[in-house]
Amino acid sequence: MLALFYPVIGALLLGLLVGFVGGMFRGQSHSSLTLPVKGAERAPELIAFLKAKGITVSPAPNDPRQEVRKGSADAVLVIPKGHKVDFAALRPAAVHIVVNATRLSTVIKVARVMEHVRAYDRQVGQARLADHGIAPEIATPFKIRSINVGRSRNLAGFFLNMLPPFIIFTIFVGGVYLAIDTTAGERERGSLEPLLANPVPRWAFMLGKAMATFAFTLTAVVVQLLAFKLMFEYIAAGEFGIKVNPDLMAFIAVALISLPLIGFAVALQIIVATVSSSYKETQTYLGLLPLLPSLPGMILVFVPIKAQIWMMAIPTFGQILLIGRQMRQEPTVWADIAVSVGTTSLITALLLYIAARLYNRDQMLFGG
Repeated sequence: MLALFYPVIGALLLGLLVGFVGGMFRGQSHSSLTLPVKGAERAPELIAFLKAKGITVSPAPNDPRQEVRKGSADAVLVIPKGHKVDFAALRPAAVHIVVNATRLSTVIKVARVMEHVRAYDRQVGQARLADHGIAPEIATPFKIRSINVGRSRNLAGFFLNMLPPFIIFTIFVGGVYLAIDTTAGERERGSLEPLLANPVPRWAFMLGKAMATFAFTLTAVVVQLLAFKLMFEYIAAGEFGIKVNPDLMAFIAVALISLPLIGFAVALQIIVATVSSSYKETQTYLGLLPLLPSLPGMILVFVPIKAQIWMMAIPTFGQILLIGRQMRQEPTVWADIAVSVGTTSLITALLLYIAARLYNRDQMLFGG
């Protein structure tokens, strides 16, 4: 039950994160904005412009840097001495915004403030050009428009990139309890020796245990994919500003791509459980195993790379790239899938062969 519950935790955590962050963005973008301003009397036109945009101006604390650092204020607008003189002389007049960029709420608030301040800056600049008989368009040589060609909008792409590490972790955890118990566990209970005394090839026993572990791991992965689908369907499908919801075929493709990697993980688990001397030792090794393949996926959440075909030949790394591509609903590159599936399947077959050889050793009954 715990092995089937763990995959759901990832979807629940991601759903809560999507809801929290999306709700914060939506709330900040529609709520009234209060901005402490120090030196407001030095820029009355700017203050009037901000008030016209719905910003409530309040007195600033004596030490803006300290108050923002402590979290007493999200941001403080500081209009330094000399601003009024420089502004009147048509020279660049300084305006400072004190922020703490480690706070998400601050980042959202500052983005709104900066948008209005820049709008006022453009308005004043265009008015000055017009006063000198110069067309304001001359100061705007480019008409810039951002075109998003990705299927994911706003924060959705970031959250979709978090799915591969969760899935990889489940692949290496979903059936680990079964792999440990059917090998190291049976050895310690004394049930392995009479089992192997039956007139059946030992590789057949190993394959049966591996297939049971494979089925259990696949069940855990399917449970997690269904949980993610439900999360995107009901929690993150536009209600909180996340405008993407991968279709069912994307999740089916992820399950199919994961099949060779599940076999790879199961073969590793069987080998470790076979050569370990005790149940606890096996548990220690296999408890650390899921962290290694999941780490590249966590890195790729923040540092995306351009996938190349040779990367697909690396088990877990190739699947991370392919799963991320499917979740973002990017075009399918069949050559990459073929390399990933073929290479991982060959390595899995080699590992199963090694596991079968280990089962034929007499030391198998005693561990080590």
